[in-house]
Amino acid sequence: MSWIGQSFVFLGIAVVCALGTRMIAGEYDRSIPCSTELLSEHEICVSTVFDDWNGDVIWIDARGRKPGKTMVSGALEISEDHWDEDSEKVAQQIFQAKVASKKVVVFCETDACGSSHYIRKKLISNRIHDDVYVIYSGWKAIQADGRLLSSEE
Repeated sequence: MSWIGQSFVFLGIAVVCALGTRMIAGEYDRSIPCSTELLSEHEICVSTVFDDWNGDVIWIDARGRKPGKTMVSGALEISEDHWDEDSEKVAQQIFQAKVASKKVVVFCETDACGSSHYIRKKLISNRIHDDVYVIYSGWKAIQADGRLLSSEE
């Protein structure tokens, strides 16, 4: 048998093994584990926002201005690099949320991203809102949860 034939045999075996594994083990769990032990001060799990707070929050996307990024439905955008300009546009909406006792939830690209913590501190120090939280694992957790995703920008 030629090496091409052997390659197709091995490919066939690999496909059968992959399908068998999928049938036995099920789909891969892409969720981001989140528990209170993992959280830093002012961090929150996506599940808490939906299950405990019924999703009744103001979302702030701190990922920066990237064309084609998937948006969170209804999220306000505040970029760390464009704080003055962006915060001016949305400050009134955030302040109205404060009056209505709505919490603010900020997220950025990853759990290591500091933009969400920066935005949180700026919102509090500028007295725009006091009840501000950061999503644990950022955008990855929102993607894994899937309840907020909307069409691309």
